[in-house]
Parts: sequence; structure tokens; C-alpha cells
Amino acid sequence: MDKTEIATLAHCMADKDDILALLNRLKQDEMAEMGQIDKFYPFTMKHIAFYCNPNHTFHRYKQFKIKKKSGGYRQITAPRNQSFMLLLRYVNEIFKAVYSPSDYAMGFTEQRSVVTNANVHKSQNYILNIDLKDFFPSIEQPRIWKRLQLKPFNFPIPVANVLAGMCSMKETRTLEDGTKKDFYVLPQGAPTSPIITNMICDTLDRRLAGLAKRFGLRYTRYADDITFSSMHNVYQKDEDFRKELVRIIQSQGFTINEKKTRLQKIGGRQEVTGIIVSDKLNVTQKYVRDIRNILYIWDRYGYGVAYSKFFPKYKKEKGHVKKGNPDLVNVLDGKLMYMKMVKGEDDSVYKRLHDKFEKLVRETRDPLKTTAHSITYVETIPLLDFEKKNTTEVIITESETSVEQTMTDNGEQFKPHRYAYFMLDGKKVFASVNNGVKPEQETRKELLSISICRDKNDKQFWLIHLSKKITVPPLEPVDVDELNKELDVLLNIGHG
Repeated sequence: MDKTEIATLAHCMADKDDILALLNRLKQDEMAEMGQIDKFYPFTMKHIAFYCNPNHTFHRYKQFKIKKKSGGYRQITAPRNQSFMLLLRYVNEIFKAVYSPSDYAMGFTEQRSVVTNANVHKSQNYILNIDLKDFFPSIEQPRIWKRLQLKPFNFPIPVANVLAGMCSMKETRTLEDGTKKDFYVLPQGAPTSPIITNMICDTLDRRLAGLAKRFGLRYTRYADDITFSSMHNVYQKDEDFRKELVRIIQSQGFTINEKKTRLQKIGGRQEVTGIIVSDKLNVTQKYVRDIRNILYIWDRYGYGVAYSKFFPKYKKEKGHVKKGNPDLVNVLDGKLMYMKMVKGEDDSVYKRLHDKFEKLVRETRDPLKTTAHSITYVETIPLLDFEKKNTTEVIITESETSVEQTMTDNGEQFKPHRYAYFMLDGKKVFASVNNGVKPEQETRKELLSISICRDKNDKQFWLIHLSKKITVPPLEPVDVDELNKELDVLLNIGHG
């Protein structure tokens, strides 16, 4: 279904049955497009009844924290199971078909991004950045319920009841007097929450845009990040603009985070949603330096060393939301795509780094390193050298299996799964063990090598194997002391 058809059906919804029918229609269409219609299992009314009750927060959501760029941690509340995640994703499709964000909302909307947001504020003498405190949880269920009954939704109360309940969760807070009280709020991490913030902020955007026009300013909002800019300074505290700004924001149920309010003047570094703003948009020097240094280490010392220095930082910053071990190639490709989006594909710095990256990728995917089973050995190094170079120890072990678990359903015995792991700066990395490695050879590490490989789907994995089994030439020996001295200079990567 296209958006027009979804919107038409959405406006015809009158009760739970209509909601269920539309959600199943969306799910069925998606499964058909994927060629998996035989795997279509419809939502039931039990799903709707359970998931629309925000009191079932524990069973619907899981919580974890991610590190903020500005320091500290942000708590994320995400759907606990795939069924609820899918249901909310289809609810989000309904919202997107019916609603279009205001012209001033730059986040969580199609055809707009941090680049679109920053571009509005180029070449200005003054830029004021404001952050809204506890943005998502400050939006409570009654506001969502009421908004769904207004244009462009115009949903009847039974429909608004169900959808607002699905999109909210219970949060118990301790008040100043020490008592506890339950609030029903918007979870940060649900598929529906971003578009709901834009829906709720329509009035805020309209009033702040009117304030900006009155004072001759430019205005945009990216989620909870509000930006004003101008050639003249009207941003002094206790002056008319700031007073009216605070009044409007508070009247809409939000609070300014004073610690993150900053006025950036021309001549200093002006930044909007992480992008440097001057006559043209730019990424930070640190962003460029991090990519350049990793590419240099990869080129000089090999993919394994570059990965070992990249991995701990990535897991520290992204491990809360990214499962499994990261793929350095994919991460660098993403970083370069972002640089291209900001700086443009003709930018000399981007082109130079991109060309270097492409050269290194081609070398790692040399057809001569690919086996008959479509496994590419990117890099191979003796296991003892790997341990010394990375100051780590590779442990070969097997999954724990009790006597009761050693029989499959049909009565056949199976062997416990063998695997290996090692630590990089306190973070655990897992590796596979080749079947050719016999148990009596595991302790003789001088017989073993470790390879970074890519499978037929181009997915990265680590493999422990007998050295003689692999024909890929090993890397040249590296002076570890020399390596560490140089890396100490280079690897201010991401520490600042």
C-alpha cells in the first residue's frame, strides 16, 4: 500500500478491530514484498489488548544506557520482543502516512537531516543552541491521546486510547518529598516515539518560528536541540527575546537545560548538531583525524592492528546499541559517507581519504586470498605474534553442556561448540576454531595462526587454524616497541 491508501484506511478506523485489521494488512503486504507470505502470522486481539496497556512496561520494554557525546549517559527504553517491535513499526507507518512534520522540524522526517538543519544557520554572526531537558519522558500519555484526536489524525476516542497506550510506558518517579508516583510517558527507543515528538511539538515550532520572525532570526529544531541564528545579537539574558523564549517553552510543557545553552559568536567555532557552520559546512578536525589515523595504521601495520585499536573505542561508545563485533570496513565506509554528505563529494579531503580507503579494501578482498568456499582471508598472523602485538591471550574453549543437554530431540548425541576469545582493552572478542585444530594442538600455539576473514556475504569473522593450512603469506614481523611508540602518538583517537 502507498501512503495515500494507508491514510485513507487510517481515517476510517473506529475501534480496536479496525486497528488490528490495518496492522495485519501492513504486515501481510510487507511479507508478500519480501517473498515470505508463507511466514505471515497475523497479530491477534490479544496482542492489541496486551500491548496497549502501558502498565505492562516490564514485559513490553527493556532498558539500557548509552553514553552521551556531552558526557554522562542517556537511558533508552526499547521494545523487549520482536512482536511488539513489529507492531510499533506498523503503527509508525500509519503515523507517517497521515502526518507531515512542520517545516522547522529537521529530525525524524524524510528528506531532512543534521545537514539540512545546519545548512539553515550558515554564515551567521550569532548562533544560540538550546537543549530541552528530559525531552522524551516529559511527553505524557494524555498529550499523545489528545493530539491523536486533532488534525490531521481526527481519530475517535477508542482509536486514540489504543494507540496512545501502545506508544506510552509507565515510569515510577520519586518526588521531592520522597514519595513515589507513576507517570505514563513516551519511551525513548520505541519506533513510534520520534514522530510523536514532532507531532507534540507542532505548536512549539509554530510559536518559536513566530518569535524568530519577530526578532529577525532563523529557527530550526532537531528533536530536543533548538537553534536560533542571526547577524545581530538579541540573545542577552533577561532581555525580551530570552524572556519570551523561556515563556513559550515552559508553556508547552518543556524545560530548558541551562547547562547546554550556549551562544556561539563568529570568529569562534560555531557548531550546529555536530556540524561546523561557517561559509560552508564541515566536520570537526577530530572526525577527520580519527579516520586518517585508522587508515594509516591499517596501511602500515595491517588490518588486525587497526581493528584492535578501533574495537575497544567502538564498543565503549556503541556497544550498548550495537550487538556483536563491529566491522571496521563498514564503520569506516559509514563515516566517509557522512563526511561526503557534509563536505560534498568533490571535497579534496574526502576524496583523498576515500581513495585510500578503497585501495585498502581492494587489497583485503584480493581474489587470490579467497578459498573455494568463498571465504576470504583478509589477514593472517601467527597466534603468538598476535598475542604479543595486542598484549592479549587467546583462549580456546567450548560451550558448557551438561550431561542432560548432550542429546538432541531425535536422540543423537552432539559435541559441545568449540570457540576462542581474547580481550582487547577489556572488551571480549570471539573467534571460530577450525575443525582441523585437534584438542591436543590447542595448547601448542606455535602451530596456530589467527585470520580475519570475510564470508560469502561479506561478513567479518575471526578464525583460529593450523598455520600450514593457510597459504596466505603472513605479515612481515613488526617491532612491537616501535609500534606502540607510534600508536601512542597517533591514538588520541576518540579520547578527547
